[in-house]
Amino acid sequence: MRRSIISYFDLCTGCRICELACSFAKYGAYSPRKAHIVVSIESEGLRAQPVICIQCKKAACIRACPAEAISREENSGVVLINKELCIGCRSCVSACPVGAIYFDVESNKASKCDLCNGDPACVKYCPTKALVLK
Repeated sequence: MRRSIISYFDLCTGCRICELACSFAKYGAYSPRKAHIVVSIESEGLRAQPVICIQCKKAACIRACPAEAISREENSGVVLINKELCIGCRSCVSACPVGAIYFDVESNKASKCDLCNGDPACVKYCPTKALVLK
């Protein structure tokens, strides 16, 4: 069963707690630059939209990766990046239709949401419930 995080921009206040929760869950530090979710603020601060991997049914990132470092986990349907196979070419970053694959300059590897093994920190700590795991 394919699961993904759905974001509701009308509920998002732009507080960016999701970014902090994600970065802490993944890297043990509160660093929005390391988060696998980004809150995009538009219309002079009047509209906030969380941007996160939607686990595409026909994931362009998988097809774009020349190293075959990106695959779909069979049971959960989550698209994952194997850091050991990633060559840092950024093809997946360019191919992502929602802009939800990030390049970590420290590791020289691509990075994206993996749904925190089914219990995403961003969803858990969103105070307005603008993020829902479905």
